[in-house]
Amino acid sequence: MEAVITSMYHKTAGPWCTLLLIVFGFNIGSLAQEKKDTVSSQAGIDTTKFNKGVKKLLGLITRVPEVDQSPFTIKSEDPFLKYEGKIIRKINIRRIGFDKIVLDTAYTFRSFIANTANNLHTDTKESVIRNHLFIREGRPLNAYRVADNERTIRNLEFILDARIFVKPISKSSDSVDLLIVTRDVFSLGGSVSTSLPGKYRIRIRDINIAGLGHYVQVGQIYDQRRTPRYAYEGFYQINNIKGSFIDASLGYTKLNRGISVGNENERSVYFKLSRALYQPFARFAGAIEYSDNLSRNVYSEADSTFSRYHYRIQDYWIGYSIGHKRLPKNLRENRNRTFLALRSFKQYFLKGATNIDLTEPDRFAYRDRLSILAQLTFFRQDFYKTQYVLGFGRTEDVPHGYRISFTGGWERELQSKRPYVGSELNYNKVQATGTILTFNLKVASFWNGSDAEDGLFSFDFTKYSKINKIRRSIIRTQFESGYAVLFNQNVKRGIDIRDLNGIAGFLTDSLVGLQRFTIAQEATIFTPWKVLGFRMAPTGRVEFALIQRSGKFLQARNLFAGLSVGLRARNENLIFNTFEARIFYYPRIVEGLDHFRATIITNFRIRYPTNLVNKPSTVFPYY
Repeated sequence: MEAVITSMYHKTAGPWCTLLLIVFGFNIGSLAQEKKDTVSSQAGIDTTKFNKGVKKLLGLITRVPEVDQSPFTIKSEDPFLKYEGKIIRKINIRRIGFDKIVLDTAYTFRSFIANTANNLHTDTKESVIRNHLFIREGRPLNAYRVADNERTIRNLEFILDARIFVKPISKSSDSVDLLIVTRDVFSLGGSVSTSLPGKYRIRIRDINIAGLGHYVQVGQIYDQRRTPRYAYEGFYQINNIKGSFIDASLGYTKLNRGISVGNENERSVYFKLSRALYQPFARFAGAIEYSDNLSRNVYSEADSTFSRYHYRIQDYWIGYSIGHKRLPKNLRENRNRTFLALRSFKQYFLKGATNIDLTEPDRFAYRDRLSILAQLTFFRQDFYKTQYVLGFGRTEDVPHGYRISFTGGWERELQSKRPYVGSELNYNKVQATGTILTFNLKVASFWNGSDAEDGLFSFDFTKYSKINKIRRSIIRTQFESGYAVLFNQNVKRGIDIRDLNGIAGFLTDSLVGLQRFTIAQEATIFTPWKVLGFRMAPTGRVEFALIQRSGKFLQARNLFAGLSVGLRARNENLIFNTFEARIFYYPRIVEGLDHFRATIITNFRIRYPTNLVNKPSTVFPYY
């Protein structure tokens, strides 16, 4: 949801000035020393009182937040390496409630909010947490697998944080106990928007209904301009059915919130059954997905401008981890993995579609597509635990390793049947200082006989700086750069610089070409300010994009730029996504755009990607 803002006012100028200095190259590295948390597992765990060592470990997820919590960057497996090979005698689970973390203002107000939250929320059932365990009692402790399991639990949408702690039985014992500590997010959420007296929209959801890990959402809209005036939606998802790590979801909407490739308001029925590769040594992954979508002229548009269509999407894929073996006695597993996957994708429009080519993007969206692909992936993904990358202090898992995939297959589009060959290399590196580097390279092409068509070469680089501290604020900068070229274009749409493809918020469909170069610098200040538990983070961004439409690539008319400042807000204890208010300025514009633009985004979803593998696909997304 997005709304235009006519003005923005902020009482505190200091953080914004600091932000602009950082974005434009001010070196803050010398202003603060980065602090690292060390993890100690020497101390035992008592069921009634934690000793000082365990309290320090639990500081990351304790009920009462630290005033100045030092950020950390540690390898996920490091806390468990010293216990490698010891037998896991018992696994205990402890769930921490909200208590006093909901607000940190006046005590009485904080207690009222905390009590209300505890009364409304049901903690995740212990059986649900155990359902997500693939480490077992009576088996040797493998540090990497314990770390993988900790991350799997922490990545559940209804869990704020999770930690696994080791308790030695005695100095001479060959056995240990494990304590799994989890903390939920407040699972109830929703939104209400009104334009009285003629319109309102309401949505309510619970991502952890009755503590079972099930997700349910219902929504309704009333709009006097619509026909009919009322419309509804519903969604239900079951996570990890009977410990199989298979998720199932079913949805129905008249509010244009299903899997959509069209621009009109759509009625959609959709179903998905999926199993991610939740840890490197899982054997199978895959998904079955179906969607039926119908455009509905609920706002009484003219027949000459309304796009009338009805299409269905079927998407099936399955993958298998090659060379899967039992855990060897010496516990020295080969973390370099091989994964083979197959995929079939079909998008087809039923007869009777009208006005589906009114705009340039429409010609590429409303198309029948059929593809069959095979993919071989080699990967090794270990992880670091850190903070303040995209989150507001919660523990974030950042991959460290490589993934290289080779994809081949066949695709039919616009009656053109062509073989496809492509390759992608992704490499993540986390440096000792906490700097995060990501490299992504793609090379792919379709083939018409011996001729390459719709070939793409792209290279992208992203760098997140180490954490820097100025007083009580935490600062991280992000640098991005990329280059892409499309050669022998045939049926695929050209390269653009629209929004995330080039310049944020630059929403134009007219700038389409064959080459693109982008460069951007962003800085975010995670401040100690809170409003009703929502952390505040001013952010600023400067970016440039060069796009070749015709003629030479390196010429002034191909250069565009964007500058923006914004404010993000998030309460990590709630299920709401990040809120962002941002003002954009574009020195040079094209038809249909203004120099200034302001937005409020209430469903801004940002999370560092942690997928071990991806389903087979071409370099051109389907939807």
